[in-house]
Amino acid sequence: MKLFERDNIGSMEVKNRIAMAPMGTNGLTDIDCGYSRRLIDFYAARAKGGAGMIMTGAAITNTELEGGIAHFLPRMDSPAYMGRLSELCDAVHHYGSKLVLQLTAGFGRVNFVENNPIQPISASAVPCFMDPSTLTREITTEEIAQLIVSFATSAGMGMVAGVDAIEIQGYGGYLLDQFQTELWNQRTDEYGGDLDGRLRFSMEIIGATRAAVGPDLPIIYKFTPDHYIEGGRRVEEGLEMAKKFEAAGVAALHVDGGCYEVWNKVIPSMYEPAGCQIGLAKAVKEVVSVPVIAHGKLGNPALAAEVVEGGSADFIALGRPLLADPDWPNKVKAGKVDDVRPCISCNDACLGRGYEMKYLGCTVNPLCGMEKEYGITPIEHEKSVLVIGGGPGGLEAARVAASRGCKVSLWEKSERLGGKLSAASTPEFKQDIRPLIDYLAREAEKAGVKVELGKEATSELVRKAAPDVLIIATGSVLARPDVPGIDHPQVASSVDVLDGKTACGQTVVVVGAGLCGCEAAVHLAQQGKKVTLVEMAPDIVPESTNMNTMIGIHELIARSGVGVMTGTRLVEVSDTGAVVETDGSRAELSADTLVLASGFVRDTNLRDSVEDDITEVFTIGDCSRPSNILNAIWEGYHASRVI
Repeated sequence: MKLFERDNIGSMEVKNRIAMAPMGTNGLTDIDCGYSRRLIDFYAARAKGGAGMIMTGAAITNTELEGGIAHFLPRMDSPAYMGRLSELCDAVHHYGSKLVLQLTAGFGRVNFVENNPIQPISASAVPCFMDPSTLTREITTEEIAQLIVSFATSAGMGMVAGVDAIEIQGYGGYLLDQFQTELWNQRTDEYGGDLDGRLRFSMEIIGATRAAVGPDLPIIYKFTPDHYIEGGRRVEEGLEMAKKFEAAGVAALHVDGGCYEVWNKVIPSMYEPAGCQIGLAKAVKEVVSVPVIAHGKLGNPALAAEVVEGGSADFIALGRPLLADPDWPNKVKAGKVDDVRPCISCNDACLGRGYEMKYLGCTVNPLCGMEKEYGITPIEHEKSVLVIGGGPGGLEAARVAASRGCKVSLWEKSERLGGKLSAASTPEFKQDIRPLIDYLAREAEKAGVKVELGKEATSELVRKAAPDVLIIATGSVLARPDVPGIDHPQVASSVDVLDGKTACGQTVVVVGAGLCGCEAAVHLAQQGKKVTLVEMAPDIVPESTNMNTMIGIHELIARSGVGVMTGTRLVEVSDTGAVVETDGSRAELSADTLVLASGFVRDTNLRDSVEDDITEVFTIGDCSRPSNILNAIWEGYHASRVI
């Protein structure tokens, strides 16, 4: 398979065509933002898993001109950080992988604004992304020179530390890309104007980096040929840039698409199609002779292989798929595709936790970022474990307990495994979730879990089983609004609708515009139904939703033609529809079906009835607190890890 053939980027020979894509590693650095032992373990796990190249997340080269995010990411602006970078290089090299250090010149208009004492900088005075009411400060030519020196110095220190290549972060609307882009660069000096002027800063960075690292160390340039927004770069200009970067001597081009305004395209949400950026990589490859690195939802092994086999790119970069399964390359090479833990593109742990200043993680892999701390160890004395509920949390708990040497049974009252994942994966735009159900079920079976379907747990049956450990993953039940007519036969739950248990008429009102309600509304609209979404809050989707999912679901709602009524509450269900109230004014919405997506409440009945009779009892997932897949899988993992 060509995906596993050796290839070169400049003087660097890579053992296969698979790279770990650069990603933010929030929460994994030392307190001074150096490469911690924990971060080294994180990267080493991906090198051990078979990736030919490990590309680090952006390292800071200058902290004098910017505050905010520049003071949270890994730093390479001082010799004090070189020793730990050298340890990282060694850890990656032990597995035959190459270490590519990505460096950034800065963040500019996409930097944090809140609690940032330093006004964000940019090529020109333009609105900040995080707060458009705040303008950036146009940096001076002297400061540009300072950044160039800082960048080259950092690259030189990286070379001495032992990195195999330098990648320049020139994509996605970060500071270098702000200079490259007419939308954000309105300068009238030599760093603005036509394309050559707007590229001057980048070209001087390339030149200074080459001078610092010598003639042999490869320089990779990551850039964005198309921003996908009005006024941003279009692909025609992007291809001209690609040719200019090649002429400037870069050894490879790493192709990305989008910017912060459409961050769901840069780091695709589950609503984006697989391989969504391959067209850009292919277009770039057609105009340059240096290797092209592509990424963008390439976690499906067959698709990843096709990208390389078909000549769309020379290398693929996997980000989140390697968070989900660090051993992706080795498993695929060995033909064990079914053993690959699938990424579901939810962005809840890899991005969402970062917004909350928590460490980088992965929804489907609780070990991510805690490779040494949360490893599974054999249990000292065998215990019998009974897991009630075959959703994601229950399946993960059962797998881990059995892997540790426990005797595990899992009871599921329905005739299939997956819990609410089955309903959640019904819409075509949620197909990323489907492989997870099969994976969790297979892994539980391989671990030796005894699965009993169609077996509903009662307190009597549980007491009779008398397990040493009881893990309750019975999920949650719909919270039904207390309004007249709520028990009308035309009222259905969103889960039953998605699961195919309830058919809807042609005119539908969906009550509740969280993710479940929004996805149900879009799914029904895509079937040709007229759908109105009713939400009490001022906007659809909870504020806690990660930015990429938020942008993605808003786009889906807009494209599907779903009507949206925010600041509106259901007050009554009538024979012909729903009575709603907005700002004290009532109106009746005619509907054949009323779909409730009004939230869920935990189901603790079983726990309360048997807790006094069993020594160790854990409640996990929605049974503990209605939340998401991340909560269910992590709680299931840790419940069994600490038995």
